[in-house]
Amino acid sequence: MRSVAAGFLMLVLAPVYGQTTVYKFWVELNDKENNGYSIDKPEAFLSQRSIERRQKQGIAVTYQDLPITPAYREGIEKLGVQVLHSSRWFNSVTIQCINDTSLLKDIRKLPYVKGTRLLYMKVESENPPKSPDAMMEFMLSMNAPKKPDNESEYGFGFGQADMLAGDELHNLGHKGQGIVIAVLDAGFYKVDEMEVFDKMREEGRLLGTYDIVKKDTLVYEDDMHGMNVLSCMASLLPGQMIGTAPSASYWLIRTEDNFSEFPIEESNWIAGAEFADSAGADVINSSLGYTRFDEKTLSYTYKALNGTSLISRAATRCAGVGMIVCNAAGNEGDGDWRYIGVPADADSILTVGGVDIYREHSSFSSYGPTSDGRIKPNVCAQATATFVASSKGKFYPSQGTSFASPVMCGMVASLWSAHPTKTNMEILKAVEQSADRYSHPDNTFGYGIPDMLIANRLLGGDPNFDYTQDQWLQEINPEYYDQIPVHFYSSKAQTMTLVLRDHKGRKVRNMSFNLKEGEFLLYTLTDLPNSKKGLTLDITLNGELKTYDLKKSEN
Repeated sequence: MRSVAAGFLMLVLAPVYGQTTVYKFWVELNDKENNGYSIDKPEAFLSQRSIERRQKQGIAVTYQDLPITPAYREGIEKLGVQVLHSSRWFNSVTIQCINDTSLLKDIRKLPYVKGTRLLYMKVESENPPKSPDAMMEFMLSMNAPKKPDNESEYGFGFGQADMLAGDELHNLGHKGQGIVIAVLDAGFYKVDEMEVFDKMREEGRLLGTYDIVKKDTLVYEDDMHGMNVLSCMASLLPGQMIGTAPSASYWLIRTEDNFSEFPIEESNWIAGAEFADSAGADVINSSLGYTRFDEKTLSYTYKALNGTSLISRAATRCAGVGMIVCNAAGNEGDGDWRYIGVPADADSILTVGGVDIYREHSSFSSYGPTSDGRIKPNVCAQATATFVASSKGKFYPSQGTSFASPVMCGMVASLWSAHPTKTNMEILKAVEQSADRYSHPDNTFGYGIPDMLIANRLLGGDPNFDYTQDQWLQEINPEYYDQIPVHFYSSKAQTMTLVLRDHKGRKVRNMSFNLKEGEFLLYTLTDLPNSKKGLTLDITLNGELKTYDLKKSEN
């Protein structure tokens, strides 16, 4: 790390006279000695809710959770630079200096500094950014229908919730209540005054705001992207728009500066994630991702998408402290990059790809796998013609995995509200298992489109399901397309055997499943022979044979 930073300094970091050039660096520290904190007293640096989230899931507070040593921060600041924020998890600070980078040499000589890394270098303008209102007016003039094309109380939000059986989960009373969602984004324009968020504000479920970019709490004058994202989850305006977690509580955290693309935003993301952790958030929605930067030498390559970048390690760390991260897969599917970015490549998070209203892949939705071969995205939700709110009190269809992610995130929160004693990994696993491609995932859809009623059933929370009886979750259809779902609930330990035969009785496929008591089998037979004369499927369960004569549908 040190040698890379030093070489780059010699090439490009000379001051530009007559202009204001801002530099930002990641400064990694050696240790946390004499920092005044103890893992035995976490209440000094974590909220009670954060501590309780760990305790419920059997997660210990560790050395990595401890804040950095205050004296180290003070020593760096005394050299004349501004410390923007610090990282507990990576024992580092992010600093800023104006025009002059010579102080960096003195910082790197400090005995407690391990190394530095360039995050940002730009000549900054004093011109204020334009209001999002002009763009909003354009979007509405092009796309906004006058009223929903359905009679549901979900209004414009019906299709994207219904695709995941989200409205049915809500009908069981599970709407995200008791769950805290932290939204990391670029700004939350006019969320403080929009009618669609009135209930959230009136009921005290808007827990707070934090602008990490500007180091204040003012997020309502910035970019509209975060507001659009929030509307997918938090909207509660019956007949017009209901989101996928209308009863959850929210933290709004600005980490993204939409006017440039540099690794400083990854540092901001880490700071936002650590804030979310310390504030006691359960779920993070991150409709953000990084691949290429304004300074090309800082950009990622596909090879780097193996979960080892700082931001991806931070996302994995979020999982390690009991949170669930929902992250957009990215919109590079039809571009020259094509693949996901960071932190979408992180392990143990829910990377969300995009589909259209017909459940087909959105052409722009980024593909996996990670460079080390893991399936990505994990699941999919609606990303084409996803309805979002506007600051003008109207709703319009937008597109991007930026909106698939919060649609899914809200459903994850609603599912967790039904099962508050389950761990984050149990919730994540149930969501994946409920998806329509779980037995045959790929790097376009991941495990597919989840069904939240099935996920709820998998977790033992369906009041209309008899867990004491064997039962088929879906009947075998003798007319098939190219796959046959074999979905079965086993109330006891037993073996199921499947034998697929061609029209001459020859075995085409032969497999068996040793089912445990209370196990759901969610298997799908795929890549079936295209036989005009049909196939035969023998299913043997508890010694009883049942035969299905299958015929390829002409439809």
